[in-house]
Amino acid sequence: MTRPGFGALSSAVARAQAAIRQQHCPPPSYYPTAAVRSSMKCTRCGGLLNYTVSPIGARTTGRCSSAGCIEWRD
Repeated sequence: MTRPGFGALSSAVARAQAAIRQQHCPPPSYYPTAAVRSSMKCTRCGGLLNYTVSPIGARTTGRCSSAGCIEWRD
């Protein structure tokens, strides 16, 4: 996931999940210490992407504020 060409070959959802996990799931456990609810710039349209990260299993959910853009539940 850290290769230079990753962004060109992956989906917008995969890029968003990778950025979220990199920021909130540090080694060695790769889990956040508490539940996270935040937002970032959308990897597809540049809008506002709201997301959550659970401390149980590091599961993520996200939804862009732009109509018809990315949305997922991990």
